[in-house]
Amino acid sequence: MHKNPFPSGGDFFILYTLNIFYCINFRKNFDAMDVDKRESELLNRAVNEWEQTGKLSAEQAAALRETIISKQTARQQIAQYFFFIALFCTLLAFGAIFINEKFLEKLKVYFSLNDLVIALITTALSVAWFWYVGKKRNNLSPAAYEVYMVLGGLSVLTSLVYFCKEFHIDATYTAFLSIALPILIILGAVFRSSALWIGAIATSVAWFESFSTWQSSNNLFLGMNYPVRFAVFGLLILGVSFAQKYVKKLEFSQRITYASGLILFLCGLWAVSVFGNYNTLVGWQAVRQVHVLAYSILFAVAAAASFYMGIRYKDELARDLGMLFLLLNLYTRYFEYFWDSMNKGIFFLVLAVTFGFLGWFLERKRKEHPITTEADKTSQGINI
Repeated sequence: MHKNPFPSGGDFFILYTLNIFYCINFRKNFDAMDVDKRESELLNRAVNEWEQTGKLSAEQAAALRETIISKQTARQQIAQYFFFIALFCTLLAFGAIFINEKFLEKLKVYFSLNDLVIALITTALSVAWFWYVGKKRNNLSPAAYEVYMVLGGLSVLTSLVYFCKEFHIDATYTAFLSIALPILIILGAVFRSSALWIGAIATSVAWFESFSTWQSSNNLFLGMNYPVRFAVFGLLILGVSFAQKYVKKLEFSQRITYASGLILFLCGLWAVSVFGNYNTLVGWQAVRQVHVLAYSILFAVAAAASFYMGIRYKDELARDLGMLFLLLNLYTRYFEYFWDSMNKGIFFLVLAVTFGFLGWFLERKRKEHPITTEADKTSQGINI
């Protein structure tokens, strides 16, 4: 006889159970629910019970388990913050050590090491580190796992730097970044690490900057100045993010790529709306801002399109970024056209009034559409 997974008087769990069956039999789709550790254990026991007794198929049980998400306790959140601080300090320490060439030279002389030996040692440490972290992954929290992945990634980049020194690879960093980029992509995909994937995206941006500068003529690359070329590169990253949906091993990082591409694209367009496609600062200063008005309109259209698509497809990131950059466009034009001609007191008074109105409007919308709690959703039979 199977043990009842629910405690007596567990109204919360009874309501959740009824909602689960409602979703299975009628809705067929349901969203994730945040519960504490005890509730998560009880709900997982219930799902296991139903799967064993044949009330749920293996697919339905797996789908239900994915909707049960354990909320972080205060201690877990504090530990996560400490991990982020440790990661930041590690990056600072790494930069301080490896940027200080005198310190490295002293180490090399003291231990009688050459660049190749250091590269081989750090490569061996990297392999051992990734093997160890991969083996212990199930025992690590997500934050700890990402911190360890960053440490492994830094070790890999260190070995790559010394290989480049040993073989006298060019000093423009283009070759170094060309090698580092596929390595980080492969490591991020194999170990499913968000931190390494973010590093790969950052490396791709750095590689594009280095390569386009190297191949540019008169500060133009294929007729594009820096803002234009980075707006175009942001579009390319956006395209990659949509392609990732069809590559199962890269689905975990699709949202990261999408967010990075969208932010880079909109930031690039904002810079284009200010500087146009002029290749020198002197050339830009010699013309009136009205000459780049077309770029401002293009930027506004792109931000409005992001805002509309975010609402249309329930994409909060696209919606919020669209609204943010629409406001940024308006305030940028305000500074451009009224900073010199308007009294500074009135100038900042208008800014204060508009920001105050925006704050009042957003607060009013929040009160008109309060966030429904999970308990309310459950009692109303809303999909959880």
